Amino acid sequence: MSQEAALRIKLAKGFLMYKMHHLGYTDATTPRHTSVDNLPKSCPPELRESVSDAVKELKRERLLVDKPASYGMQVFAVHTPSGYAHANAYANYAGLPPLEYGRHPRTKVEQLPAGELRKYARMHRKR
Repeated sequence: MSQEAALRIKLAKGFLMYKMHHLGYTDATTPRHTSVDNLPKSCPPELRESVSDAVKELKRERLLVDKPASYGMQVFAVHTPSGYAHANAYANYAGLPPLEYGRHPRTKVEQLPAGELRKYARMHRKR
């Protein structure tokens, strides 16, 4: 395997781990999982051909776990520092904010003031 191919696989592994952790498909947050077929979606074109190899390696490293379901094979990510290291390598490459191990990636949205809520409620009332 060439050095360039190895780098693409490493970045594809990082993309997958970033996506799984960012979307909450980990064993630590919720029992959420996704189809193996959904993993390449939204992958940068230069890494897309390396995704299948990256999935195999992540499963071998036990960072991605199969979950058989009646509707097909599903996967979830294991919540570990090494998984976050892969994710942050990709985040650095793509210019994304890094993920912190032990911290949920989702941010809370500030609640609208009462006046704004009433305004939207009036706009959406059934007539």
